[in-house]
Amino acid sequence: MSDTKKIPLVSSEIAGLWNAYMSESLIIRVLSYFINRVDDSDTRTLLQQTYDLSIKHIAEITTLFNEAGLPIPEGFSENDVNITAPRLFTDTFYLAYLSFMSRVAMHNYTLILDQIARVDIRDYFSKRVIDSIDLYNKSVDLRLSKGIFVRAPFVEVPKKVQYVKNQSFMIDFFGKKRPMLLNEVTQLFGTTFSNIVGKAIATGFAQVSKNEKITQYLFEGMDLSSKIIKELTVVFSEEEIPIPSTSDSFVTDSTVAPFSEKLMLTHMLVLSSSGVSSLGMAISESLRSDLYILYFKYIAEIMKFSQKGAKIMIENEWLEQPPDVIKHKDLVGIEN
Repeated sequence: MSDTKKIPLVSSEIAGLWNAYMSESLIIRVLSYFINRVDDSDTRTLLQQTYDLSIKHIAEITTLFNEAGLPIPEGFSENDVNITAPRLFTDTFYLAYLSFMSRVAMHNYTLILDQIARVDIRDYFSKRVIDSIDLYNKSVDLRLSKGIFVRAPFVEVPKKVQYVKNQSFMIDFFGKKRPMLLNEVTQLFGTTFSNIVGKAIATGFAQVSKNEKITQYLFEGMDLSSKIIKELTVVFSEEEIPIPSTSDSFVTDSTVAPFSEKLMLTHMLVLSSSGVSSLGMAISESLRSDLYILYFKYIAEIMKFSQKGAKIMIENEWLEQPPDVIKHKDLVGIEN
């Protein structure tokens, strides 16, 4: 392993570790508040376990950066969280949040792992994938045990093998829609659940923000998620498929901010990024043209929303720049 550490980190490894550090830094501050404002003992235990793992991950990434002689990202500190702020979210939300964020982590770490060469970095991200799977399973088990897990729709399926006989299966000539594939139902459900969680986060953050411009932006995020949920609900209804829903609003009436404006905006950018990535997957799994047209529209709307948030972050000097490639001419002041 000592010889391995002498091998310089390549671009994908540095980017992967930097992104992982920033994500863990944000999660630590969010969970520290959740742990201080939770009633259910089982939920508290899982939140604490997740928090402890994130602390460990930060320490491991810091060691890797120090060994490589790279600067440690600033990320988020205790100044970005007020753990004594009144409860903003319900216990039910905490479990939905853990399920959602573990799904995002599984996806992101798997993508990173595909680009890693050095054996110790591959080992690190392999363990993070396993950690994410474990967290997802534990959060789902808890939600099932408490009767609050939102299941994917149950539908009847054909009892014999079928073959596609017409190109309209994909193209939908004359607006005629074939029955939805189970892959398509799965992606619709995943997108709906993600926006249910995203809407709760945007609503809670908008409710406590003290900056008028940021409050308006966060409410735009809430409205965008609401619109997506509403439109997908119509799709479920037209297909006569049971509509996934939750009876919990997830958000209390508190107006005291547990997080800094910087952290809340960053979290919205993280949600936007994961939303675009998930919609890309949904497009690849959907063969009905009306569905991928819908998904392309959502990607455009989310990217526009994300760009607006990034501009606010830049205006306030809150957007920490990821590692970039040195332009050698800039080092000696040569103008292009």
